[in-house]
Amino acid sequence: MSDRPRWYFFAWFAVVAAAHLAVEGWTETTAIGLPVGFAATLALVFVRRLPWWATGEARTASTARGVKVAGFGLLWLLVAGAIVVGLVEHPPHGADVLYAGVFVSIFAGASVFGLVKLLPKRASTRRAVLRWKLVFATTAAWAVGALALAAEVAAIVVTGGWLPWVLPVPSLVVVLALAGWRSELTGPVACLASGRWTPVAAAAFDVRAGEPVDGWAVLPGDVRIKFHLPAVPADIAAELGNRRRLWLAGWPAEDLVVGLPDGDTYAIGFIGHHGPWG
Repeated sequence: MSDRPRWYFFAWFAVVAAAHLAVEGWTETTAIGLPVGFAATLALVFVRRLPWWATGEARTASTARGVKVAGFGLLWLLVAGAIVVGLVEHPPHGADVLYAGVFVSIFAGASVFGLVKLLPKRASTRRAVLRWKLVFATTAAWAVGALALAAEVAAIVVTGGWLPWVLPVPSLVVVLALAGWRSELTGPVACLASGRWTPVAAAAFDVRAGEPVDGWAVLPGDVRIKFHLPAVPADIAAELGNRRRLWLAGWPAEDLVVGLPDGDTYAIGFIGHHGPWG
């Protein structure tokens, strides 16, 4: 299992915060609860090796998916119900209409984001697509930050005061999420762009194109590892199955970036165990 940051907890925090603010507004409880909740969210995102019941990352893929679907569905129903009750019992008036619209928009965006993340999909393994993802993530992060800053400046000029949480908090969450996504893409892109390829002996019992593979490899220095490759491209699967070999791009750290020197696909593997075997 990878120890990458769990960025989706930022989306959950935004949904819960938006629902609370839509129903209760800004109160003394909110002033305390939001910082505490954000601190807890930071822990869930960045602290490694938390218990699976705290993060929903169960030990098997099927169980983990079931936990995430159930958790998302329950949270969505609770927040949606709270928003509906809040709007019916306390209809917004005046400036509150703007705030309510922002909250509902955040909830809708988080719902679509969560649904897209939960739907089964097969990621592209083309190197060109990976590079374009990095360009998009970089551009989007700067664009969102610049637009949020421009909106704050416009609010100060027009209204004489800044928007203390309606715009900055969601914008910060989006920028952090995009920055995290970019950081995940930077390593593989740098490895593939380095032009450094290292062939290593590797083996696996069941190698099929487009399917996950678990196997063993021997890195330079007689360091033997277990690895996991999700959705292996056909050319990499043929190299592993027929020649019992993997080509490593760059140098392995937490992840293994594999491909072929003259190919156009890649796969990112996770190291399950490493160290010399005596």
